[in-house]
Amino acid sequence: MNKKTTFAIGLLVGMLLMLVTISAFQTYINNRRWGGGLSPNAKVEQIYSLVNRHSIVPFDRAEMVENMYRGLLAGVGDPYTQYFCVDSLEDLRTRTAGTFVGIGVRAFVDPADQKLTLERVFQGAPAYNAGLLHGDKVYTVDGKDVVGMLQSDIVDMILGEAGTTVVLGIYRPDENRRFDVDIVRAQVIVPTVSHEMLEIDGRKTGFIRIDGFEDPTYSQFAHALEELIYLGMDSLIIDLRNNPGGLLNRVVQISNRLVPEGIITFTEDVDGYRRYSYSSADYLGLPLVVLINERSASASEVLAGAVQDTGVGSLVGQQSFGKGIVQNLFSLSDQTAIKLTIAKYFTPNGISIHDIGLTPDFVVEMDDADTRRIGTMPHEDDVQLQIAIRMVHRK
Repeated sequence: MNKKTTFAIGLLVGMLLMLVTISAFQTYINNRRWGGGLSPNAKVEQIYSLVNRHSIVPFDRAEMVENMYRGLLAGVGDPYTQYFCVDSLEDLRTRTAGTFVGIGVRAFVDPADQKLTLERVFQGAPAYNAGLLHGDKVYTVDGKDVVGMLQSDIVDMILGEAGTTVVLGIYRPDENRRFDVDIVRAQVIVPTVSHEMLEIDGRKTGFIRIDGFEDPTYSQFAHALEELIYLGMDSLIIDLRNNPGGLLNRVVQISNRLVPEGIITFTEDVDGYRRYSYSSADYLGLPLVVLINERSASASEVLAGAVQDTGVGSLVGQQSFGKGIVQNLFSLSDQTAIKLTIAKYFTPNGISIHDIGLTPDFVVEMDDADTRRIGTMPHEDDVQLQIAIRMVHRK
């Protein structure tokens, strides 16, 4: 064997040894990183290969992958951590922007029965005019059973072009009955704020109801507040009942109009870094009562907590939901996104209300049936509002 041949064989053996070493090192790194066994990428490849080769059940590869991403984030164990595909991300952005073509509801899939459940019915929107209520459950859309379907797929079926009709099969738990309702889709501007003047015993009490904190909410609130001031209100009641929250920056803007100079709230992230939101010295300065209940959550609790801690007003109603954490949306390079819980928030006095909620200064119970009618029942039947009126008139 000549020297060239010996060199070539030695070089080949050396390269093979190097590849084996690299492979072994990569396996070692993967085992250290993922706790032994296959790396996730290798395991996914194996699973997909087996499914593709042996499964007699037809499947959509893209949907399989999308569900894998959802399942990965479900493993975090946080109900607020979520994966958004392109369509669901567009739906989220449309909702927070405050305008869309549809029927005018906000809904979620109830894990207890897998039915799309109406969380909010926007006043004046097509669903409201058709008589739908908070808590109604959708079981068919245009005759198709949608129980157990993905929320994004059901929403796509309900949304459509303005002027077209969608037929919803509704189950109303309070009445234990089912019925169909025809709803004509329309352009919906989300009315997150409503207001009126309550003139009682010679007093002019402004009443502002906030259904959620979306992009248009602050401008709607500012308009309501200025109109009530112009009409001569001498006290104010803000209704945050059944308000699930929303954008932190919008609730900070509103709080700035209501509480004295100082801390509105602060957040603390995974590194312990704190970010403070402050109010200015220019605030309303009138007697104030805020209504809350067990469905007042997140941004609602920021506002209610600031009012309570600063002593500028009182809380009336029931213990709030107790969502004292903040989520942020992170865009991915393929136009999808994930929502992660990134911080806890605290009241001005440094209290975390997560999983606890805020305790009203005056607890007033209300049954489930009346809770569902908040915003639609006559004021004289609203026991919590009546107590709030008495309290604000004492100030």
